[in-house]
Amino acid sequence: MKYKPEDYSISDTQFYGLDDGDIENYKEKLVKCRKPHKCMGGCDGEIQIGQYAIRETGFMDGKPISSYTCTDCMDKWLDELNECD
Repeated sequence: MKYKPEDYSISDTQFYGLDDGDIENYKEKLVKCRKPHKCMGGCDGEIQIGQYAIRETGFMDGKPISSYTCTDCMDKWLDELNECD
């Protein structure tokens, strides 16, 4: 991880550009993966066991959803945001 854990916030950085109302009961958490997951952050890579990722959960259109975004994708996004400052 390139940044501090508290910097890895999907909602604070507007990573996906979703409105707050798009997902009900939205939660996100930086987690250490216990099994492989597909990254939904743009690289479509596989997040390996033991790697950190941002796990998102909530409900969209009344159905439960969850996704994982690798820290590499978030690092690139945070780098772009920091260049704009």
